[in-house]
Amino acid sequence: MGIKTDSEIGQGSREAVREAPTTKLDSTQTINGRTRAVATAIVVGVVVAVTISEKFAEQVARDNFFSLTLAGCTIIFLSVRSWREFPQAVGAGAVLLGLQMFILGTSFRVLTAFALLGLGSWLLLAVRRIWSSGNNDDRVLLQDATLPPFLFLLLGYFGSGPLVMTARLHPKTLDWFLYSFDQSLGTQLSFRLGQVVLPSRLLTRATLAVYYALPIAIMFTYARQLVRNRNLAMMAFLAFAVAGPIGVVFYNLVPAGGPANLFGARFPFDPLTTEQLGRIPMQALTIPGPRNAFPSLHLAWALLIDWYAEGLSRSTKVVFFVFVLGTVGSTLALGEHYFIDLVTAFPFALMIQAACALNVSFFNPRRFVPLLSGALLMVAWMVLVRWGLPLVWINPLIPWLLVAGTISATLWLQARLRPLLSQPVEGSPSAVEL
Repeated sequence: MGIKTDSEIGQGSREAVREAPTTKLDSTQTINGRTRAVATAIVVGVVVAVTISEKFAEQVARDNFFSLTLAGCTIIFLSVRSWREFPQAVGAGAVLLGLQMFILGTSFRVLTAFALLGLGSWLLLAVRRIWSSGNNDDRVLLQDATLPPFLFLLLGYFGSGPLVMTARLHPKTLDWFLYSFDQSLGTQLSFRLGQVVLPSRLLTRATLAVYYALPIAIMFTYARQLVRNRNLAMMAFLAFAVAGPIGVVFYNLVPAGGPANLFGARFPFDPLTTEQLGRIPMQALTIPGPRNAFPSLHLAWALLIDWYAEGLSRSTKVVFFVFVLGTVGSTLALGEHYFIDLVTAFPFALMIQAACALNVSFFNPRRFVPLLSGALLMVAWMVLVRWGLPLVWINPLIPWLLVAGTISATLWLQARLRPLLSQPVEGSPSAVEL
């Protein structure tokens, strides 16, 4: 065995130093690859397990709002990924649908197919986020396309629980009080619209289509803003998410079920006259159905959709405005809400948007005033409905002035807040001076 010279020893040391980082990098990549593979297996396994769960299949079959929330994940997929990848989403959805039908023996339903297409789209986005190794912007986009929709799905899946609890806590409702306010306006708008819409099968289907389109509109708004203005998309997501739980608080303060639940088969062709209403004592009564009338979260969400359209195309804004009007008509015609429920949706939505305007200083008057005004208007309407009905019965002009004042003030305050939502966070180097 020969003896190595000093130069040979030095050369060998330098080669070992060069090889060591390479070996360490290869080891790290192997560990990362294994971790990602395990994470992918877990996500796929959970999605498959959920798909073949009987409880999940039943909820998808009976809950149109949850099914359409799932379907809305497809919109997010198409917004952040290339259309060339859409066949992969279709394939994933088809596999999930086939598994559900084969294992659970369920029959084919179009809405279920769209729901599982959305679930398959979400699954692909989650897998791509796990394996993403591109620039940071791509990873953040995939993360935002995965986590907030997942929270939307959780809220949709468990959303009925608080309503069930509210019904148990409040077996009696204040529907007569809300009906009395609407009557003080001189007409029952829900009954009038119902009499026009419900006798026609075509109009009824169109009304139901608008009513159930809400989750799709929410997902579309979030998806479009996500690829345009991430900060605005996150604020919109937060507003959409918190509106539900905060709305439940008001459901407990003013429990009511809506005219269809109050009148049953008598809606919409047999409303009470003012004389008949005057003989009914203003007190709580027991009726079937959920207590989710006051305020109308349906219209509040529709308003938020329209208000978060800042920067989107003119045609999109027009569609959203028409959607707001359609929501007003559908919620009334189907007997889901009294007119006063829709009026209080305005200050409620304003309060939510101001609370979620996290890019604006809390002490900025253009945020603080809408937040406080929305909350105070909600309290004022609750007090009026519960104890101030004699005031609105003095003259029909009084309730109409209150309605007009509430809506006008809300829209004016929201118009002042709206331009701030697309600006940088106040206090950041790029913030715009207000």
